[in-house]
Amino acid sequence: MSQKYEQDELHDDMFKERRRNPLVLVGAAATAGVLCAGLLAFKQGNSDMSQRMMRARVAFQAITVGLMAGSAGLYTFTQPK
Repeated sequence: MSQKYEQDELHDDMFKERRRNPLVLVGAAATAGVLCAGLLAFKQGNSDMSQRMMRARVAFQAITVGLMAGSAGLYTFTQPK
């Protein structure tokens, strides 16, 4: 099997995952955004805001993991056998 074929196959699989789980990407982006905001607040010395952002990051991570698990389960049960 050629390396070009493997790369194309990997690209196709990644595209299918993005199409199948778009909310996971949104959750990951939200987590990254809150993390950056928390780090910026920490750098500026605003410890209260930094603490709130880190707690929000944990919540967004939990939501993202839940979306991943839920979409994987849904995909498993809706696949034709």
